[in-house]
Amino acid sequence: MPLALHEPLLKTQQVAEALGVSASTVKRWVDSGVLKASRTVGRHRLVSLSEAIRFAMEQNLPQDRLAVLLGVGSGSISGIDDPVRTAVETALRRGRAAEARSLIGQAYAAVKDAARLADDLIRPVMERIGHEWSDGTLDVYQEHRASRIVEVALMGLIARVSPSMAGAVAPLAIGATPEGDHYTLAGLLCELSLREQGWDVINLGPNLPLPSLAKAVRVHRPRLVWFSINHLTDPERFVREYEAFYPSASTMGVAVCLGGPGLDGALRARLVAASFGERIVHLAEFARRILPASGPRSDPWNTTEGH
Repeated sequence: MPLALHEPLLKTQQVAEALGVSASTVKRWVDSGVLKASRTVGRHRLVSLSEAIRFAMEQNLPQDRLAVLLGVGSGSISGIDDPVRTAVETALRRGRAAEARSLIGQAYAAVKDAARLADDLIRPVMERIGHEWSDGTLDVYQEHRASRIVEVALMGLIARVSPSMAGAVAPLAIGATPEGDHYTLAGLLCELSLREQGWDVINLGPNLPLPSLAKAVRVHRPRLVWFSINHLTDPERFVREYEAFYPSASTMGVAVCLGGPGLDGALRARLVAASFGERIVHLAEFARRILPASGPRSDPWNTTEGH
């Protein structure tokens, strides 16, 4: 069953103060239908926080005070909590792409840690949406739409994090998901996490046959290869191909990291890898340990561009 949503509801006066307008203006917006609201038994108007953020974005109204109410922005957040997750989930469920991207960007700016963004926000939110799709609460198109919105948000964040190693060429990491696995978000989160640390990254994306990954490794000679396994159409074939892939990669000094929900205990026991992981933080910690010690990375953050 899907988890219940507990989205913050704001009184018209709270919305007015956050947006810098009068309460009567907010009431007029609600009554005209441009700002959606629910009503209490006493007929008082209540506006959801995500709806207030959506409206503010569409009307180019200030969002700073709404972000503070959400718990994001102005350096006020120490982590990603339930109100943040609820607001992002609500925006994704309703297809509000700009709002969801803004919230994800604000959350990342607050924690500056892709592993935390992945494990504390993206993963639980997408799991909830997946549960709602599986039990029929959401249609499959809504689940696909939500995944695409998050994908675009992550691609935007990746574009703003530049790998940089002080006094050295950035080490290379290559990653993909196996043939028949079309899930993109895990690979993007792996890429974002690695770029944070100063790695250069070639993300070969979903649905990549292992022999093709082996060819990429021979050509580019990376320091690290990750394989995010969310689904395997033919586990036995994967094991056979991996048994051919790993010795070659290991001989070239490539550290191979395997992870993902499709890698169960029985399958893991049959495979050899430098590291196994279930969350992005596991890849991040392993990558940090093998990062060449030729000098600390310079700050990869592009601080001149707002979220």
